[in-house]
Amino acid sequence: MAFIDWSSKMSVGIEEIDIQHKKLIQIINEIHEMLKTNSFEEKLDSVFNKLIMYTIYHFRTEEAYMEMVNYTNLEDHKKQHEKFVNKLKRLKSRCYQGREGIVVELSSFLSGWMISHILHSDKDYTEAMKKSDQHEELKKSA
Repeated sequence: MAFIDWSSKMSVGIEEIDIQHKKLIQIINEIHEMLKTNSFEEKLDSVFNKLIMYTIYHFRTEEAYMEMVNYTNLEDHKKQHEKFVNKLKRLKSRCYQGREGIVVELSSFLSGWMISHILHSDKDYTEAMKKSDQHEELKKSA
C-alpha cells in the first residue's frame, strides 16, 4: 500500500505538471517504504538526491508556466519552493545524525507538504492559467 496515493482531485489540469507530481509522489513513497522497512542504509543518499533533484526540476517547470501567464503570486510561490528544497536538504543531513528520529518527521513533512501544496498553492496558479489565452496549449504540453 502506497504512503501517498494519487487521486484525480490532485490533478491541476496540465498534463506535464500532473505527470511530474505523480513522479514526486512515487519518489516519496519509495523513501517512505525504505524508512518503514529499515532498508535505507545503503540507498537513502541516492534516493534523497533523486528527490531533491527532481523537485528542483519540477519547480522550475511550474515556475516557467507561471511566468508564461504572468501569475501574480509567482514570487510567493517561488519562496514556497525554495523553503521546501532547503527543508529537504536539512532533513537529508539530519538522516545521517540519527536516522530513527527523522523517520516520522520526514514522512509527515513530505506527505503533508506535497498534498497541501498541490491542492492549494498549485491549484491557485492553475486557476490563473485557465483564464489565460494559452490554457489549451498548456493543457496539452508534455
